[in-house]
Amino acid sequence: MELDILLSLQQQGRLFISPKRVRLLECIHAQGSISRGAQAAGISYKSAWDAVKDMNELAGQPLVTSETGGKGGGGARLTGYGERILKIYGLLGRIERMAVDALQDESASLDSLLAVVSRFGLQTSARNQFFAHVQQLSAHDLSHQVSLVLEGGASIVADITERSCRRLGLAPGKEVLTLIKAPWVTVVPVTMEQASCNGLAGTVSGVVTGNQFNEVTLALDQGGDICALRPVHEPVPACGERALACFAPDQVILATLET
Repeated sequence: MELDILLSLQQQGRLFISPKRVRLLECIHAQGSISRGAQAAGISYKSAWDAVKDMNELAGQPLVTSETGGKGGGGARLTGYGERILKIYGLLGRIERMAVDALQDESASLDSLLAVVSRFGLQTSARNQFFAHVQQLSAHDLSHQVSLVLEGGASIVADITERSCRRLGLAPGKEVLTLIKAPWVTVVPVTMEQASCNGLAGTVSGVVTGNQFNEVTLALDQGGDICALRPVHEPVPACGERALACFAPDQVILATLET
């Protein structure tokens, strides 16, 4: 099923921005003229002029300014505010697209905006991404130790600065996205758990060998996978063996959405 959301914005109960008006603004911006912009947008000059007049009035400042005279007979251009309208409409369109994609993907979580954005709109270089909730904050000098509970129930700890903690608005119960780069993860037998590191238990589900590094994937007991990138000289468990994925608290990156 193909779904489209047609976004319109109103001001004082009157139409301010619509897909057709955005198209007109784009054409005026490209053509440098209301008349040529109207032609490119497939509407009459009067309709275009009335739409521009309405938008300028409702905004309380011009989106389009006209220039008269000159060799070319004058023209029109978008103001800085008009260009910002186009950019924000484009951003809203991307958010709408993510919402439609999430609706049609039955495996996607709709419990939070962070879950939708991270799945459909966030690309990072970190291979390992997990949703978590803050359980506890412990201050230590200029840093905070953040205790996190991952989806599935496993617990890890992140060390971040006090300033970052305030900037992210961290508090017990807040949802965060945890990012751990694959080279930061070591894979050790379950008997070698290190007290100073986070350890997630699982079963080795894949090993890809390279000239300098081996890529090891663990299927975690809590659900999901974690990937480690290890030098070839470092021994790694074989497929099917139990192991721990270990990483230091200061190698956990936290991300969240401002609310």
